[in-house]
Amino acid sequence: MQMQSSLPNSLPAGFEALEPFVDYWAGATNDIRWDRRARASMAEIRSFYDAAVPRADEGLRYLEQFPLDAMPDDAIRLLRLLLSLPHAAMAVEFHGQPRAAASPFPHGMHIGRGPWPQGW
Repeated sequence: MQMQSSLPNSLPAGFEALEPFVDYWAGATNDIRWDRRARASMAEIRSFYDAAVPRADEGLRYLEQFPLDAMPDDAIRLLRLLLSLPHAAMAVEFHGQPRAAASPFPHGMHIGRGPWPQGW
């Protein structure tokens, strides 16, 4: 889903082109990011994928300057946005649809706690 972010300048400078995807795709947990991919249309997934792939390497290089436990809020949003990219890539590059064929939805497995410090 593409929409204007509710947070002005929510991403670091230079990543303004990705702002329309923040509210939907920068989910705080892996479960949220997976669910959003599963609920999105292929057009929405493809739009995000096409915008994010060319910026992914630059985004990762930008994020490497911060320790995971001391990232500024705009960097955390960029990280979460980039963490949604593998979800979108699965739909675009492997499944050709938002969810794997014959996979239950909504799924019953939830990750309760991820690695420190962000719980992803």
